[in-house]
Amino acid sequence: MQTRLVPVIEVDQDKCVNCHACITVCPVKFCNDGSKNHVSVNADLCIACGSCIDACTHDARKYLDDLDAFFHDLDQGVPMVAVVAPSAASNFRDQYLRLNGFLKKIGIKAVFDVSFGAELTIKSYLEYAGKHNPKTIISQPCPAIVTYIELYQPELIPYLAPADSPVIHTIKMVREFYHDYQGHKFVFIAPCAAKRREFDELKLGDYTVTIKTLNSYLQAHKISLADYPEVEFDNPPAERAVLFSTPGGLLRTALRDHPDLVNVTRKIEGPSVVYGYLKKLPEMIDKGFAPFLIDCLNCEMGCNGGPGTLNRDESPDLIEYYVEKRNREVQQQYGTGNPVRKYQGRRRLNRVLDRFFDENLYSREYVNHHDNVTIRTPGPLEFETIYKRMNKFSDADHYNCSSCGYGSCEQMAVAIYNGLNKPENCHYFTRSLILNTAETLTGTVNDLATSADTIRAISSRLCTMSESLNKEFSGLNRLIRENSNLIQDFDTIAETLNEISQQTKVLSVNAAIEAAKAGQTGKGFGIVASEVKRLAYDSNKESNKIRPYLAEIENLFDKIIGNIQTAGEEFNKTTEMSKEVSAAIESLSISFGELNEKSMALLAFKE
Repeated sequence: MQTRLVPVIEVDQDKCVNCHACITVCPVKFCNDGSKNHVSVNADLCIACGSCIDACTHDARKYLDDLDAFFHDLDQGVPMVAVVAPSAASNFRDQYLRLNGFLKKIGIKAVFDVSFGAELTIKSYLEYAGKHNPKTIISQPCPAIVTYIELYQPELIPYLAPADSPVIHTIKMVREFYHDYQGHKFVFIAPCAAKRREFDELKLGDYTVTIKTLNSYLQAHKISLADYPEVEFDNPPAERAVLFSTPGGLLRTALRDHPDLVNVTRKIEGPSVVYGYLKKLPEMIDKGFAPFLIDCLNCEMGCNGGPGTLNRDESPDLIEYYVEKRNREVQQQYGTGNPVRKYQGRRRLNRVLDRFFDENLYSREYVNHHDNVTIRTPGPLEFETIYKRMNKFSDADHYNCSSCGYGSCEQMAVAIYNGLNKPENCHYFTRSLILNTAETLTGTVNDLATSADTIRAISSRLCTMSESLNKEFSGLNRLIRENSNLIQDFDTIAETLNEISQQTKVLSVNAAIEAAKAGQTGKGFGIVASEVKRLAYDSNKESNKIRPYLAEIENLFDKIIGNIQTAGEEFNKTTEMSKEVSAAIESLSISFGELNEKSMALLAFKE
């Protein structure tokens, strides 16, 4: 049966750019959903390790803690006590006791050191080991590792130490032995927000406030811890369990009473190592190769460098300096130096621990959340279908480049199959699309370039033809203008004929008069005069017929000349346009050449 887990990571969708850096560093991958334009988190699959917060360079992810609720309830008068993680000493360097002074100043009734709870945790581990002699004990101070095992490797639950974490040891101790605070709520000043999971599962603890958010609050309100007095914790001092927040701190504390543990303990930390180790651990346990005690933490620098601290980018040397400084200080309270003083100090510490120890009080059971993990694995045919969607058609297409964040093409295919991602987020898929587009573009550019050459040739021929026709029209126009002058000559000829006709008519009249005077003798001459008169009349008549036709021909020539002039002008324009087209085609050809070079460069990337 699926269970809901308290959300610990919050995503700002507006800031997320879907770069998949979060998936790359996530130990469990499939708690992230990259199928949309941002990567969201499924809280029910997230182990709350906080790796993605560091990896996100866009400020799109942050821890969810209870700072606002804590201060609100405190202002409302809700009675509270604080439990402070050992990592406070390496974050509030030389001022962690002044932090106690600040907490009490704002209304916290008592402040307890989780380091003392860690002393009780070691005692619980050793008591359990002495009575039950287990094959292997996996330490469980780290809530991210506990959540991982409960979700993804429930077969390791029997090997988790069946005792509470140092924080819960501290809370239970206060509830059981400090009766003045029975009704008080608990705020944990923490190196990470993952303790919200443990508080919710065990129904203990009320507020988780990370060191980082508390420090931001102090800065925002211009509060300096230097202005507050140093105040000791309200519980007895721890001894070397102040080392619990550092890698190997559990082992170094246990070695105080059991030096032989050094030979049967595995110290391991860091998300890039510890989860791969845990995957192989069941086999090692079965074969008898596993160590007796596994001191494991999610963070490489332990809780001192947790994702909710100020030390993420600090040198381990600087961090360990302040841890070791406190370690020396607390050990001096119980006695150091000669063996007698050490022995007396150890006895005094054991008496203090015995006052607050109850084996049954600090026992812990775990919850199997594996039903939350509903990730399905594709079959061979389904894998093949998904790979085709990713443009992967052969083994050579499986680059396993990890740009998707999953580390392998197979894991990316599993994510796609479960609706947690999409082919577009595969680098090879995007690259293949670009290359295919480049190939298509190159072919298109080549076709366009060929077409441009054809158009350029046609344009050149058209320009030549236009110029030739323009010359022909100019010659024709000149010829017609010359012939139009002949029309004017015909008009002059007609006028001359008309004048001749008139003169002939006068001559015929005179001849007729003379013929009449001559009588019978001039009779023949009269006939000639009569014929001349008729000829003059006919010439005049025919001359008058020519005139209208000459006018029409003249009008026709005028129209032809006008049309030829217009056509010539249009051909001039055509010639200019042809030249412009040629220039444009030339420019386009240059652009095609540049585009083709870029396309070829993309194709060269394929090699």
